Amino acid sequence: MANPKPYHVAIIGLGSAGLTAARTAAELGLSVIAVERARAGGDCLWSGCVPSKTLIASGRVAAVARDAERFGISTGEVTVDRGKVWSRIRQVREEIALADDNLDRYRELGVDIREGPAKLVGTRGIEVGGEFIPARRMVIATGSRPRLPLVEGLAAADPLTTDTLWDLPAPPEDLIILGAGPSGVEIAQAMARIGTRVRLLHRNERILPNEDPILAELLEERLTADGVEIIANATPTEAAQVESGTRRLTVEIGLQPDGDAGEERSFEAPHLLVCCGRSPNFESLGIEGAGIDHGDDGILADDRSRTSAKQVYAVGDVAGRGHTHTAGYDAAQAIRDIALPGAGRRAAGVPWATFTDPELGHAGFTFAEALEKFPRKRVQRYERDLTGSDRSRTDGDPPGRAVVITVGGRVAGVHLLAPGAGEAIGGFQREVINRTKLVDLAGRIEAYPTRAIEVQQIAGDGAIDFARRLRAWIPKRPGTR
Repeated sequence: MANPKPYHVAIIGLGSAGLTAARTAAELGLSVIAVERARAGGDCLWSGCVPSKTLIASGRVAAVARDAERFGISTGEVTVDRGKVWSRIRQVREEIALADDNLDRYRELGVDIREGPAKLVGTRGIEVGGEFIPARRMVIATGSRPRLPLVEGLAAADPLTTDTLWDLPAPPEDLIILGAGPSGVEIAQAMARIGTRVRLLHRNERILPNEDPILAELLEERLTADGVEIIANATPTEAAQVESGTRRLTVEIGLQPDGDAGEERSFEAPHLLVCCGRSPNFESLGIEGAGIDHGDDGILADDRSRTSAKQVYAVGDVAGRGHTHTAGYDAAQAIRDIALPGAGRRAAGVPWATFTDPELGHAGFTFAEALEKFPRKRVQRYERDLTGSDRSRTDGDPPGRAVVITVGGRVAGVHLLAPGAGEAIGGFQREVINRTKLVDLAGRIEAYPTRAIEVQQIAGDGAIDFARRLRAWIPKRPGTR
């Protein structure tokens, strides 16, 4: 029997990256086979962005209702129907799955969909259910899974992760969260706002260690005001399920780098949620047989998303590119590169947001990162307290701040703590990528009154400061002031 004609592209995994790759390839007229072993939509739809942002929306409404009197609105006693909050999360997931991630839509585009685990057969194709399927190019988009830190007894304690939290029949009444990155912080605030007792433990000096420290400190104050108990400098040493329905987490507070012990404390609750990062899914794919290199953070890929085996591409979490918008962009560019070799380039710089209240938008370098990256250049930080801004006054915003980082007078970072920062921050990523002069950023025209105009005004203040220094440096002509 003759070998079947190879597909142009075989895609393993149908999360955000895989679905984008499948749709893009089909729309470009390529023959495509795509394989998913679980549910299409991946982490973002079922356990990440969609459920967490739906919960955050309920928490935000509850907080606004409690604060309504300040705006002249009387609501009476605010009650939260926690069961309805939880059922709405499931409803929104199903709506999006049906509208956006329905595999019948992809079949109509001509994508051959298969279900079950898949693995590479060298660089010649893939194997699904014992069947060899030849393909000229392969795209690995298998995502990631929650990572459990190496803590004695933690796995046996059966903690929740962001993959399993949403399977509970109702939101927890009492919750310990380990980890204060974006997921941990977002869930902590939202849960507290719908009435859950939340204790947030983390090993760092402050929450969100990859963010601007002043903005993170302001946000930490907001979480505390919302009822989140935050325990910093807490190194987990042991976990256990001490009795039916109770987990205990033991930590040392202030454990020193040289190993000197800190204060030992134990925390108990019915549920322990671990938010300590994610690990890439590639162990069962047979990448070694294809000659594909990988590191701790995922499969190694070049700026065209090609692995060390150039016929195979890797995109999204499995390649250490951990944002949904990055995964979708890189996947589309990988297919573009397959169709037009050399034409695809994965995202060079990616903005992101932490969807707390207020939101924290991040584009480019923080001040500390810029100092480390550019030790011989002039690195400056410009910032503005947004509490007194016109928009903050009209909307009654919580304390916020805007920060602009420059290197050699060019924009290297923009950071914004304000409601709607996630909507605004993407517009400033282009300025970071293009290394826009601060004076040119000052020349942008933003709508009034918005939070984005505050960034433009910071740039204006910085441009004036630069002009003053330049004027002082230039030798004065005789007879001039």
